Amino acid sequence: MYPSDGSQGRQLMILEGSVEQTLAQLPKEQKFQLIYCDPPFYSRKVQVADRAAFSDRWPSLDEYLQSMAATVRAMAVRVAPNGYFALHCDHHASHYLKVMGDRIFGYENFRNEIVWHYKGRRQPAVQRVNSKHDVILVWARSSLSRMAPLAEEVNREAYIKMKRKRVFTDENGREWIWGHNGRGRSHAYRIFIDDVVKRGLPIDDVWDIPIIGITSKERLGFPTQKPLALLLRLVELLTSPGDWIADFMAGSGTLGEAGLKLNCNVVLGDRNAEAIRVMKMRLEGYVDQLRLESAD
Repeated sequence: MYPSDGSQGRQLMILEGSVEQTLAQLPKEQKFQLIYCDPPFYSRKVQVADRAAFSDRWPSLDEYLQSMAATVRAMAVRVAPNGYFALHCDHHASHYLKVMGDRIFGYENFRNEIVWHYKGRRQPAVQRVNSKHDVILVWARSSLSRMAPLAEEVNREAYIKMKRKRVFTDENGREWIWGHNGRGRSHAYRIFIDDVVKRGLPIDDVWDIPIIGITSKERLGFPTQKPLALLLRLVELLTSPGDWIADFMAGSGTLGEAGLKLNCNVVLGDRNAEAIRVMKMRLEGYVDQLRLESAD
């Protein structure tokens, strides 16, 4: 169930129980290339959807942060030496969680604050402007961790508009613009536009990905369900086929679907029995054998 040779496969294990209970069910030597965590955000609300609900109310911010620190520390020891930990949060507590994570993983191992920007209904600002983004805080386990060089598609017209430079044509009819190596060196080398269009532009840390629409078939009736496209990009960025990844607060299992689509091996956990049923229904078609266990 837990190969260490890096071989490719699509193995799936789903555990019912708390984070601590599910971790206790795994061999102590089991490590993960990516652990993703989408915990309560300290919204101080009861989050409700068609198939499930959970309370995100806490006696105090300090109690919330103490609980989060204990949970993240328990998961941190399971991150592989070249792996990553990704913590999904929003404006309610992201600044506190960043400091907490730096203390656990080391300030030098913080890699990115990825901003997931999305659109939706907006109200005129009275006390504050509309909040339309979450953040994913990413820590590497060590300097050995490496990301995949992902790129976004770009067409000729959009690239030329972005660069705002004169376009030249060489003797073979290829379009190019000047690249620079800093101030005073604006004509350092040629950038061929067809090369840029072919390889795309390297991604940055702001990801414009739509939320799940109310009538979307992707919607499974779970509160705060994240879009598959978001986690597909995260898994592709931080893992390779055959890696082990995990989400111990998995909800509807979006990380699991993303990982299985990209040929990773997946361990999911949740204390909610309805979440376990939804994950099983959602994911059993991806694998030949599905291992389900209670972590009680």
